[in-house]
Amino acid sequence: MMKFGIAAVWAALVSAAPFADAFVPLVSQNAAVTASRSGDTLSASSMEKATEVVTSAPDMKAYSSGYKTLYDEQPCEVHSPSIGSLPADLKGTYFRCGPAMFSAGSLPPPPTSLVKPKFPPVPDGKTPSRMVSHPFEGDGAVLAITLPGDGKATSRCRYIRTNAFTNERKRGDKMYDGMEPTRASGPTLGGGLANDFPLPAYRHHLQPGLNRKRKNTSNTRAIYWSKKLLTMWEGGLPYKLDALALSTEGRSQLGGVLKEADPFGAGIAYDPSKERVLLYSNRQDSGRSELRVYEFNSKFRLVPEGGGIVETELPGFAMIGDLAATENYAVVVQPEVNVNGMQFLMSKEPGKSIDLNAVGGTALLHLIPRVGSQKQKKTLPIPADGLSHADVQFCNAYESDNGKTIVIDAIRSDPSGVSGKTLPWPWATTPQEYARTASRKSLWRYSVDVAGGSVTSERVGDIQAQYGVINPEYSGQEHQYVYAAVGGSIDEDAIPPRGIAKFDVRIGGRPDVWVPEAHEFCGEPMYAPRAGLEDPKEDSGYIVSVLYDGKIDESFLVVLSASDVAKGPVARVPLGMALPHGLHGCFASSEEAVWDAEEIRRRAKLADKMEGRGSMWNEVKSDFSGLGLRLDDLEEYFGDVI
Repeated sequence: MMKFGIAAVWAALVSAAPFADAFVPLVSQNAAVTASRSGDTLSASSMEKATEVVTSAPDMKAYSSGYKTLYDEQPCEVHSPSIGSLPADLKGTYFRCGPAMFSAGSLPPPPTSLVKPKFPPVPDGKTPSRMVSHPFEGDGAVLAITLPGDGKATSRCRYIRTNAFTNERKRGDKMYDGMEPTRASGPTLGGGLANDFPLPAYRHHLQPGLNRKRKNTSNTRAIYWSKKLLTMWEGGLPYKLDALALSTEGRSQLGGVLKEADPFGAGIAYDPSKERVLLYSNRQDSGRSELRVYEFNSKFRLVPEGGGIVETELPGFAMIGDLAATENYAVVVQPEVNVNGMQFLMSKEPGKSIDLNAVGGTALLHLIPRVGSQKQKKTLPIPADGLSHADVQFCNAYESDNGKTIVIDAIRSDPSGVSGKTLPWPWATTPQEYARTASRKSLWRYSVDVAGGSVTSERVGDIQAQYGVINPEYSGQEHQYVYAAVGGSIDEDAIPPRGIAKFDVRIGGRPDVWVPEAHEFCGEPMYAPRAGLEDPKEDSGYIVSVLYDGKIDESFLVVLSASDVAKGPVARVPLGMALPHGLHGCFASSEEAVWDAEEIRRRAKLADKMEGRGSMWNEVKSDFSGLGLRLDDLEEYFGDVI
């Protein structure tokens, strides 16, 4: 099995002895379900209870408490499971990224800093002018949990020191408000998806380049590839971090591949057969857009074929939020977007300049030949079916029938229940408020007749699902299983994901589901491989995820058997902190990612020491009046670029 980072990022895992103590009885939607602490088969009444658990309303006050600013970073802590035991063959590091600063400028500078913020940190909600208007606007933080196979877990969590984060930290105040008018336009903007929860379709201001309108929070995805840890955000350069201490090294141009102002994407596709990753940038304009697909080898260098880059022109304003890869194609979906030419020219404010036709418009599926491929580019219309093809989040794509058909599994959104006005922090404290601000998400399968030029789609399962992933060793190939964070029935109003499901997309039927208590919420599941296993099966690994308990305000690592998700966690590890709801991450299973706790602790202490001595904290403020720029503006342009 390949051991490079992203394969690690998504790795495989094995089943272990079930341990569901202190959890809701294991919930399976299959006919036969085994559960409970005694291991007895559930009775008919127990089955009814299990079904009720799947569809019962979540504790929304507990959920909304997961949108609290992380005021204290965690340099390094070692934890033991509170329930069950960590498998000895679960080795590697789990990384996860997400927004964590909702009251801007609320992390004090190092004690040695000569620069003192104008305002101190404040509790969320106390100073409305410092609050972000949507969770996605929060500055990004990265969680890392290293599992060395000794029964313990070493965790740490730090903010990404983006230029914008550092500026607001120095000021102790909010400085970036480019997306405020768009967020204030309400949940129904863009057909109900522009300000969707948790990931809005409108993710950045449309003013291109490095500027004060487009705040790069680097909060969307963490990837580990070729011993490098990067955090990503749609529309700006990634940031490079030290994988042990999580200290920020600076913006990354990927070895000179990217320019400083390149609008880099936050999606990634993995090709295990060639040990490659595909990334993209998307330069948007009102009449046409330019998409670049970069293909990197296992050393994070562009592959030699075609210079490693494929450039293609897309019609109109292309809103691309993710990509997938098959053997021959990079795959993206472009929804219909109408552009207000005058507003686009003058203000570039997303809420006024573009209008996403989320449901009724004609979306386009682009099949873009990969470097070295002899295929031709194809653009196929996707028939409207009452749901949205906008902001599709890919699970996997592969070619079948000798390339005549392409199969794509993805998460789609149904914004039909979105209505009402913009809600203030903490945004949704009742099921009704959440349903009015978030779309219903579910797993779908697209079937593409390449030669005939047709696209069909059908829903997989009858449960709300998001954050769909697979065993990464099957990326770009036919897969059988999709794992996702799930909530209630697809026929109900939108609710936040709570549990984890395993969909069998080959055989069909209802997914296997485990759901915790009403006040507990799981984030994105991640597949991790079982170390040392010869000839592994697709589901012979583990599923790891972060569970937030809003009743006690604490986060946990949960580990489930990938072969039997319905039996619930085999281990539950308290992380000693309350983490805000996160977005996307990875599991690094390569040998160098199994760091010793003492090594991590030493690196964390060094990182703190270096930041305290860093020149960026002891600089003299000045105005560049002759240029019309202040030092903060210059930092946006000339911050560390690597």
